[in-house]
Amino acid sequence: MRIGTRITVATALSVTLTLAIYAMFEVRGRDAARREAIENEARATAMAMRATLEGLGSKAPEIDPAELTRQLDFDLGRTTPWRVMVVAADPPGTAPALGLTAAQARRLRALAESPQLALIEHEAGTLNYAVPLRATSTRGVIVTGMLELSRPTHKLDDAARGDIWRAALLVFLIAGVATTAVWLLTRSLMTQPMSKLLRGIDDVAKGDLSHVLLSERDDEIGAVASRFNDMTFSLRESRAETQRHNDAKSSLEQRLAHTEKLATIGQIAAEIAHEVGTPLNVIAGRARATQKKVGDVEAVHKNAEIIAEQTARITRIIQRLLDFARRRVGPPGHVKVNLNAVTLTTMELLGGQFSVAKVKTRLVRAEGLPPVSGDGDRLQQVLLNLLLNAIQAMPEGGAVTLETSATRRQRPGLELSPEQTFVCLEISDTGPGIPEDRRDKIFEPFYTSKDGQGGTGLGLAVCAGIVKEHDGWIEVGDAPDGGARFRVFLPGADEKAVQPAA
Repeated sequence: MRIGTRITVATALSVTLTLAIYAMFEVRGRDAARREAIENEARATAMAMRATLEGLGSKAPEIDPAELTRQLDFDLGRTTPWRVMVVAADPPGTAPALGLTAAQARRLRALAESPQLALIEHEAGTLNYAVPLRATSTRGVIVTGMLELSRPTHKLDDAARGDIWRAALLVFLIAGVATTAVWLLTRSLMTQPMSKLLRGIDDVAKGDLSHVLLSERDDEIGAVASRFNDMTFSLRESRAETQRHNDAKSSLEQRLAHTEKLATIGQIAAEIAHEVGTPLNVIAGRARATQKKVGDVEAVHKNAEIIAEQTARITRIIQRLLDFARRRVGPPGHVKVNLNAVTLTTMELLGGQFSVAKVKTRLVRAEGLPPVSGDGDRLQQVLLNLLLNAIQAMPEGGAVTLETSATRRQRPGLELSPEQTFVCLEISDTGPGIPEDRRDKIFEPFYTSKDGQGGTGLGLAVCAGIVKEHDGWIEVGDAPDGGARFRVFLPGADEKAVQPAA
């Protein structure tokens, strides 16, 4: 129930109850006033009649009450609707006169005992007023009879019922008018402004912060509207500030990723420079040999073939580096990526580093591996960083295993979620491994365990960010043969939601 309706109902009940109590006292007061007026009239009439009768002495009971009433009406100038009865008192010890009711006999006895007493009684819809007729004797004041006036009171009852109906009608009329007025006022002053405020709150809950309420009144509701406008303004400012922070964070993450990529490129370039030195030496030697054997066509032809082969080898090495360096850094694209192809390309790119570091490699690619949705370039950057870390963890040489597989499992921390297909990239080495107390820190930016060895502390942080952008995660553990094992889990691509790469 709305607050306006509650106020209207409460007002209607309060007004109705108040008016009903007032009407009840008013009706009772009017009825009491009418009865008091009749009793006063009976008292005045009885006193006038008694004075006349007491002046007649012993002849009083012989006077016709009707004649006395008419005479009294003539003297008072009115018509008295009273029934008058004069009863003579019997001597003590005798039975009451015939024709008297038990109530009349009782009143006569009571008056005989108390000459100064006047009795007024309501009996069976009739008002009875009795006074004693007194005389003076040697024994003092004695009661010689009783004067009784009686009158039906049904008109009083009819008047009381009429007052009740009129009061009830007036109560309901006033309550109805008051309730209608309160309803209109609450609708204008409360319900409509509150409805506007609720619509504004609903818009804010849906994310629309452009809703503004007009402060039309200088009261509590106007103050609420002003506070609402201040709140939406603060929320807009907060949203804009959050968006600026997110944009700055995204820009910083991209710059960090680019920085790490440049660092990786520099590291690879240094190794490639060493790798390119071998074919260059071969080319230089064959060129000198050709110069010495200019006349030997067969030797010149053979040396030219070797020079061409070594040049092509250098071109391939440089091209792989350029392909990786020219790839963009940014949000992942929604294309299907074949991780088996990415692993093969990455292993070929790092072939020279594996050879120089005396690291044996083993690549195990699962058949029928489902594609993943994402950016192949950025996923290759993850593999490059993890493989370079493995190489640096084995300065005396060792072995690296890269394995792809598909598995069905639940996400960590979501034990109630259904199982789904994930593609796993597992990189394990035979290095010293990662202590458990450092495993929670290695993905923090600028944290590095390669103090003095040129580490930037960004490689694993960038890897974690890229994998998270692809809706996956990285697990760190111990390899079966000792050393560290990194397992990258990426969700399998939805065939209906992902566009295949061109």
